[in-house]
Amino acid sequence: MKIFRHLLWAAFLLGQCYLPSNAVSAQTDDAILRNFLWDRFVSLPKEARPKVGLALSAGGVRGFAHVGVLEVLNNAAVPIDMVAGTSMGSVVGGLYAAGLPTQKLWEISEHITLKNITPDLNVMGLFRFLFSKKLPTSANLADFFQEQLGDIQFEQMPIPFSCSAMDVKTGERVLFNSGPLAIAVRASMNLPGVFEPVQYRHRALVDGAVVDYLPVDTVRKMGADYIIASVTPPDFYSKTPQTVAAYLLRVGDVRGAAMIEEASQKANFVITNRVLDTGTLELTRLHQAGEVGVKETNSHLGELQEDLLLFALPYVLEK
Repeated sequence: MKIFRHLLWAAFLLGQCYLPSNAVSAQTDDAILRNFLWDRFVSLPKEARPKVGLALSAGGVRGFAHVGVLEVLNNAAVPIDMVAGTSMGSVVGGLYAAGLPTQKLWEISEHITLKNITPDLNVMGLFRFLFSKKLPTSANLADFFQEQLGDIQFEQMPIPFSCSAMDVKTGERVLFNSGPLAIAVRASMNLPGVFEPVQYRHRALVDGAVVDYLPVDTVRKMGADYIIASVTPPDFYSKTPQTVAAYLLRVGDVRGAAMIEEASQKANFVITNRVLDTGTLELTRLHQAGEVGVKETNSHLGELQEDLLLFALPYVLEK
């Protein structure tokens, strides 16, 4: 793009920055200019640049693509000042914002099973479920979070984080940004029609994807100036639902697709991770979903850096 050449000349004219002598050559392509300005941008103190927020969508197993997104952003030194997530986005975002490195998240993907989410899928649990007409509980997910992070509170997290659930009694969105993290993430990923509602503070809570599939507005209200949205849109074509629960999840995905389209327009940059032919709870495919995030983010990393630099140029030139 020629715009980066114009930007660099503007920097020269303002007398604020100079191209290193070893870069002054015929190699004046966009990559050199972008890298030059990018180095200046990432060296700025946090308080001297725009605050960058990350919104992580819902999507069940597809949402593990967010791990790949985070890995590439970290490797490129893209600053992440705050995170908001929904459903699987709350799981990945919560673990990351609490301080777990992406390598640890990859390791988790190799070992997590439905037993990490619910105790009700053994033989006796399934028997009770079938004959008591009661949905399984997702209680083990909160236990899993506590095993990974201890009894961490939102206020203790290195990166500000929030996540959403829905109160099935009122239809209200319930935003979590204080108190214990584990119960909040459990509620945010508590799939309706699959797990019984989470009873917490006089509310009956289910998956936040019903009301906030892609939490762009949430991360904006947290104070983000520039928002990166990582989206895992539904795949309506690879598989036909075969069970009642699968049909309920499909209905949620249809509503989610509409919310993605609306929320994406409010983000500054959208990374769309198309994880195909993968069921919402097909946990054996978590790692594959993450790899989609790596590939997609790498393919658009240059565009993201250029867009963020355009947004932050006044801060870069003030250095």
